[in-house]
Formats: sequence, C-alpha cells, structure tokens
Amino acid sequence: MERWMLESTTGAHMAQLRMQLAQMTAASQLLERYATDEKGKAYLSTINQSVCRMLRLVGRLELAQRLTDEDEVRLHVAPLDITRWGEDLARRLEGVLAGAGVSLTWEVAPGLLGVADGALLEQLVLELVSNAAKTATPVKLTVQPGTQSVRITVSDQGPGLDAEQLSTLFQQPPQEDSGLGVALAQQIAQLHGGLLMADSKLGRGVNMVAVIPLREGLPPHRLETSAPQWGDNGLDRVLVGLSDVLPATSFSPDELR
Repeated sequence: MERWMLESTTGAHMAQLRMQLAQMTAASQLLERYATDEKGKAYLSTINQSVCRMLRLVGRLELAQRLTDEDEVRLHVAPLDITRWGEDLARRLEGVLAGAGVSLTWEVAPGLLGVADGALLEQLVLELVSNAAKTATPVKLTVQPGTQSVRITVSDQGPGLDAEQLSTLFQQPPQEDSGLGVALAQQIAQLHGGLLMADSKLGRGVNMVAVIPLREGLPPHRLETSAPQWGDNGLDRVLVGLSDVLPATSFSPDELR
C-alpha cells in the first residue's frame, strides 16, 4: 500500500510538471511574434532549450519507473519495418547532431522486419547516441542483421573507457547520467528478449551493441493497449532526446518551425 501511494504521488507530481512544461511551450510559441531581434530570439532559444531538457528528464524518469515497476504495462509492440524505421531515425539524428558540430554516419541493412515497440527502440538509440555525442567526436550508427536478430550499434571515437569504467555504466542503480542512459537502453533490449553489450579500449572509443531478436509474432510480455499518455509537447523526440548535447542555437524559433 505504501509503495502504491508513493508511486501514485510521484505520478501526480510528474503530471503537474508535464502540465507546466506544456504551458511554457505554448507561451514560448506565443512570444515568437515579439522576438524580432537577435537578443529576443536568443532568449527564446534558451527557454526552448530548458523546456526540452526538462521534458527529457521527466520522460526518462517516467520511463525508468515504467520499465522497473512489475505492475506497469511495459511494451506497446506492433509489426515494424526496421529498415525504414532505422533510415528515418538516422536522417533525423544526422540533421539534429549537425547543430552540435557532431557528424553522424550510418548504415541500415535492407529488408529488416520484426515485431517491436518502435518508440522504445527509438529511445534506446537516443540514449546511446546522446552518450556517444558527449565525446564531441564522430558517431556511427549501424542497424544490421544478426542471427535471427537485429544488431543496433552506436560507436564513437572518443578517449574510450577501461574495464572498470565500462562496468560502471551497467551498475544498478546508475551512478551518473550516462549510466541512466545505458540502464534504460539495457532494460529496453531485455524487454524485447535481447541484450545490450559494450566494448572499449582506451584511445579507441566505445562500441555499444543492442541485440534485438527478430520475432514473427508478438513477444511473450504483457502488452500495452494504447500508446503512453504523454508526448514531447509537439517537439521532435530526437531534438528532446539529444537536448543535453545541443547548443541553444538548435532551439531557436526559426529552427523549431
């Protein structure tokens, strides 16, 4: 009972915060007509950036709660054209990361089909790409077939991690922001019956590999009957998901139109 009351209270607070963020988003859009000079646009860019970062934080906390709560409905799955999904997502990532001066190259194999929660797979990729982009080095995304599975790999060319640092990313509970991203990605992969792996050497960057089984039918998990209630206030999920690595200029009124 105490756990239920605590989670209900937390959920109510999250809903109130979501409402305030929606109002801030609407107010920012209304103020665009008055932001005619560079100073005004810069203020609005900073406001939009803050809203996106708060949306990202709230969304991750809500998702972490949903993925770890035994009583929560966790997956919303459907047949997915993984090739088209991967290509569309990669193009969006490429465009958004350009605003941070980070180059993204990508390869998506043809003919990949499966049954999955597309929104959760997108979140998995966003978490891994966000971590990789923090190195400010080129990032590579590949979506390739495995053995009755699809392998989603995100690599960077940063300083790399030693074995102890790499294992820290997978600690529960996470010790830092990057750990939360890896924990979420790992839970998403596991819910699909897959796994998340990592390898790195100092000076050679980090490779994160999610292996997702290619199912022909629905996975044996409790399924959602509807999509999650909350979205990102009409903002691009990729923009929100990468907001922690993007400069304020990426959130200018002109860019958000």
